Amino acid sequence: MKPKKRCNKAGCRELIDYDEKYCPKHKGYGDKEYNRQVRFNKDNEKYAKFYNSSAWKKLRNAYIAAYPLCERCLKDGIIKQADVVHHIIEIRSDWSKRLDWDNLEAVCHEHHNKEHADLRKKN
Repeated sequence: MKPKKRCNKAGCRELIDYDEKYCPKHKGYGDKEYNRQVRFNKDNEKYAKFYNSSAWKKLRNAYIAAYPLCERCLKDGIIKQADVVHHIIEIRSDWSKRLDWDNLEAVCHEHHNKEHADLRKKN
């Protein structure tokens, strides 16, 4: 009998064989099929292009250089490196703020994932 582990999809508790990545429900998640269906589908194409643009990459790098620590962790007295530049007001809500320095926040992956999980719960 093979050892078991949890599916790699965040939040999924399905047990699968150790040599598998995803349960049957999430097969294809995290691969080219996921990119085709979710990241680069017709609704998200505009945003995917933006996040791959040189304008965004330059702004993101400049912001991380100016704020190398997670701004939310610092408020709690914790020093942790920032990995993500987050839009405070989502670009889906206000496209004009996509390159607005004042609409950015340097956060760690933990805070970024929590923010988006909270947004998904609201929607």
